[in-house]
Amino acid sequence: MVQRKEELYPKNALFMLVAHVVGLYGFYAAISGQWGKETLILGAVMFCVSGLGITVGYHRYFTHRSFKCGKVLQTILMICGTTAVQDSIMNWVSDHKMHHTNTDRDGDPYNAARGSLWAHCGWILYKDLTRKKDYSTAAHLMEDSETRRIVNFQHAYYHTLAILFSGFVPVLIASLWNDPLGGLVFAGFSRLIAVWHMTFCINSLAHRKHWGSRQPYTRANSSQDSWLVSLVTFGEGYHNYHHAFPGDYRNGPYWYNFDPSKWLIFCLLNFGLTWDLNRVPKEKIERARNAVLRSDNN
Repeated sequence: MVQRKEELYPKNALFMLVAHVVGLYGFYAAISGQWGKETLILGAVMFCVSGLGITVGYHRYFTHRSFKCGKVLQTILMICGTTAVQDSIMNWVSDHKMHHTNTDRDGDPYNAARGSLWAHCGWILYKDLTRKKDYSTAAHLMEDSETRRIVNFQHAYYHTLAILFSGFVPVLIASLWNDPLGGLVFAGFSRLIAVWHMTFCINSLAHRKHWGSRQPYTRANSSQDSWLVSLVTFGEGYHNYHHAFPGDYRNGPYWYNFDPSKWLIFCLLNFGLTWDLNRVPKEKIERARNAVLRSDNN
């Protein structure tokens, strides 16, 4: 086995530092009443757009193909995900697929066995010099011609698109009520660090046993179901279910599970914008639950 060799990734570290300094100031300014209600609403809307762009777009569609949709919705999901500034679809999907293949082991980019801080954001700050970029885990993105064009375009122009949609767009919108600074600082950076930590919680808190967390579907890895984490991650907190059944368009399979991402996907189905939603049969879910219960009783 090749010995891992890691070093600080200066560009990521610097950008995250600047984003947090500016973003935290933006929250302070919001509490102090510096931003008007329009800017606060814009920040909230941008948070939802970028958060759902990750959960519905990057995660449930592009990574796990848990439903189907046309090129218009694919493009919208790509743009929404780009506003979260979490790398290109190609890189994000590749890393996440490796996470599922090597959960809690070497080869898992955000390996929770290395500690919650590493899983939360440490893996972004350090580069593994021994790892060669391998997109084989994201090969399914190239199978459909429409998806391939969208993904390749975003990958080639990712930084330009990220600056445009995550920076310039909120500034331009906030300029309509003469608050371009609020658009940049609050709807841009404050919103950005909020959606980052929302996503990071899925890698860290959803892989850590804590109050309210459970493992009802699989004990093969550290993934946990947590309604509390779901409240701040657009439904991604039902992570034990997701690791047991990654292809399901739902993370929370029951009607009472708080999962806005599945509700959005289902709503789009009723407008003909999504179809072939992948839903694991109830019998298979119950078999998984019963297998865990039997293992507990042995």
